[in-house]
Amino acid sequence: MKKLLIFALASSSFLISDLSHAAQPQNESYLANKVSVANKDLMVDKTKGTATKSPNTIKYDAFMRAGYAAYNKKDYKTALTNFKSALELRPNNVYAVKAIQNTEKRLAGK
Repeated sequence: MKKLLIFALASSSFLISDLSHAAQPQNESYLANKVSVANKDLMVDKTKGTATKSPNTIKYDAFMRAGYAAYNKKDYKTALTNFKSALELRPNNVYAVKAIQNTEKRLAGK
């Protein structure tokens, strides 16, 4: 029996899909009972029983990674641009807001 556990930790929620009953017919109601999503950043294909990140989540993650990379290289202007782009995708996101605050402090020489 195979089991697949996928955890999306970005927003402290998770998706668990149990594929141990793969021999059963995989109709819409079967998958609806087997796949539960608490993370709205995931898109679920109920016909395939798979979950992927939404395009906005992929972009947000890329901007945040690029921002942190630039910050670590002390390229604060580039870091700030990336963090602000991430914040546009997720307004009021605590991680993007804090990264912007920290970067602006560095730019101000503090």
